[in-house]
Amino acid sequence: MPPRVSVVVPVLDGAGCIDRCLEALLAQTYPSDRLELIVVDNGSRDGTPERVRRHPVTLLVERSERSPYAARNAGIRRAGGEVLAFTDADCVPAKDWLERGVAALERQAADLVGGHVRFRFGGRPGAAQLMDAVTNLDQERSVAERGVAKTGNLLVRRSVVEALGPFQAGRRSGGDVEFTGRATGAGFALVYAADAVVEKPARGALALARKQYRVGRGQALLSRERGAGAGEILRRALRGLRPARPAVVRAGLERRGPAGCEGRTAAVWLTSWWIHVVHAAGLLHGWLGGAGGRR
Repeated sequence: MPPRVSVVVPVLDGAGCIDRCLEALLAQTYPSDRLELIVVDNGSRDGTPERVRRHPVTLLVERSERSPYAARNAGIRRAGGEVLAFTDADCVPAKDWLERGVAALERQAADLVGGHVRFRFGGRPGAAQLMDAVTNLDQERSVAERGVAKTGNLLVRRSVVEALGPFQAGRRSGGDVEFTGRATGAGFALVYAADAVVEKPARGALALARKQYRVGRGQALLSRERGAGAGEILRRALRGLRPARPAVVRAGLERRGPAGCEGRTAAVWLTSWWIHVVHAAGLLHGWLGGAGGRR
């Protein structure tokens, strides 16, 4: 008997994307009688709950705290599965996402699985979209080099949550890195599954800047909790003011970019510089703001 799986999807003002996500989840090849779908609305004002109610899924509301991790925790409390699966409202999982993810858990005797995130582009991608694909959600590298994974595509055995507790609810960013890092630090096994795929739209310039600023603030909070001093934060921020070498950008495009983007190195290089500046600003703001970095 395959394990019962509970999929938890937090959403905030996701009326434009939640239907595609839920349709993909309802079309999973995983046995439907072993699958539970939970959507947690985090205070949407665009009619998202009404759209969710059109689908045969469980809808919860979490308004006590505006945080995707508080929403995920609300889903965990309601979930009955032996395996907890997480994805984002703007992601579209492949039809065999759960089948492949659970198979990786079982085959490798793992406790957590970080799956592959493939970026989706509308037409000819802009430099910011390419930068997003090159820089973010590289699950393979995150698992191999840092022992962490992101909740855009993550499966976790319930026993891990029972042992360690849930996500840190007050965070706006970085809670998945903190949780999975805490899990691997405690000896739980995290593996990467290249064939457990979800698709995510690449961000444009403004959305990417907001994301990287928020990531910077979240990283500052993590560093503070781990005992990093102000000098270390300042050095990290200053490193962010230096542009990446064009060869590094080119290698990233070859590895993670869509076909035919090899000639966009110069544009992506310029974009990478100002995005790193934004990230450095978020890092400094998060450090100087102390606990305010949680928001």
